[in-house]
Amino acid sequence: MKSEQIIAELERLAEILGVEIRYEKMGVVSGGLCKINDALVLLVNKNLSPQSKIELIASELKNLDWSKHFVKPEVREILERA
Repeated sequence: MKSEQIIAELERLAEILGVEIRYEKMGVVSGGLCKINDALVLLVNKNLSPQSKIELIASELKNLDWSKHFVKPEVREILERA
């Protein structure tokens, strides 16, 4: 599975979990999960490499209850390793 496909699957899972992903210019900060007006928002530095985006998104989503949702096996492995 290509990086773009993995990112798309992680974005789909985030949407199911009620997490908005925002890609923004953030200097040297990678990003992270935060709560804005009672909504979960995952800020991701748009200048990160695809692999770094995958690692960041997976590391933040793994802490949420995603186990009840279908996740493709490759993406499930990434979440479990994060």
